Amino acid sequence: MSIRVPITGVLNDKQAHALTLKLAYSMEGIFGCTYDEINREILIESENEANTEYLLGIVHKMILEEKEIRAMGSRLIRTQDQQKQTYPKMDQLEMANDFVLNGTMKKELAAELYSIFDLLFQSISQKYNAKNRKYSSLIPREVMDICKYVNYFPQNAYFVAELPHDYYALKQVQNEQDIENLVRMNEFMLSPAVCFHCYQELKNQEIKDPIVFTAEGSCFRHEAAWRIGQHRMNEFSMREIIYFGQPEFVTQIRNDILEEIWDLFNELGFCGRIETAHDPFYFPQDSSRAQHQMLADMKYELVVEIPNSDISFSIASFNNVKDTLCREFDITSAMDKKYLHSGCVAFGIDRWVYAVMSTFGLDIQGYPEKIREYYKRSIM
Repeated sequence: MSIRVPITGVLNDKQAHALTLKLAYSMEGIFGCTYDEINREILIESENEANTEYLLGIVHKMILEEKEIRAMGSRLIRTQDQQKQTYPKMDQLEMANDFVLNGTMKKELAAELYSIFDLLFQSISQKYNAKNRKYSSLIPREVMDICKYVNYFPQNAYFVAELPHDYYALKQVQNEQDIENLVRMNEFMLSPAVCFHCYQELKNQEIKDPIVFTAEGSCFRHEAAWRIGQHRMNEFSMREIIYFGQPEFVTQIRNDILEEIWDLFNELGFCGRIETAHDPFYFPQDSSRAQHQMLADMKYELVVEIPNSDISFSIASFNNVKDTLCREFDITSAMDKKYLHSGCVAFGIDRWVYAVMSTFGLDIQGYPEKIREYYKRSIM
């Protein structure tokens, strides 16, 4: 059933769009949440009519919270309209033969494209003498507590559960229908981003010279089940370039990589833009942090627009977090003992793969020259 909640005179359009993003993580038992700009209504698709009063209570409460937040629009940094070429109209079901749209499997062409893009991003990282790392998919909860990840983004957190190594508890598994009664929280979380491992590695250290890392790994974020598909997944792969140093170094390396990736984006024939962005803080009391990120240009996102569709999504982010995380992890300069600045460039590899297949189809011969070159190398 559909639930419509009018917001005229209460929220502006920016606030309404921001609210729908939060509502997606705030109500179970729904399979859709959008903003109808024409009628100025929040539209919720519910699985159970009996749940209506409960859902409306959440919506009205969150409307009042959102009303007090100053919603800021993104500012364009770069833009590229549809390029002068013909784009095929992609059949999503056909593409699913190679790229299972819930992200559980990539095969054949999709798997090859994954390797190509990771190689591309890794080669870029080597221009900055990045130290190569391979980290675990697990990260200690105490590390995430330092940066307050769960406090800021509880909607995305994935925890690890385990059965106790206890004879009597394990015996119960044979007969217990609901093992949730037997499991307990583990000391680890599933890692939501690769870069946090670097801060753990450098924790409590004095660093003499600027340092750059690169790492590829699986990342995990708890998504609403009905939103999973195409470019949005619970588990996805990221290649990151993470940098630490003096403020001018961090600013320069982010700008240099941004320009290089923008050139690559255009060379590949994509349409899209780079714009200011902020992290998805959940609680209204943290809205000032999001505003600060926008105003201080701490986060840029590269957004690809898929031709012949209304689909667009971020495929990379360029971050300069100043001294915020180095302060939390006590990472300082050996020269002046001040907290270092840091940041990262993060590539959603699965999203680049999905973007290429959605833009250019499934025939490698119709792909941009750079991808064809890498593809030939991979099969030789």
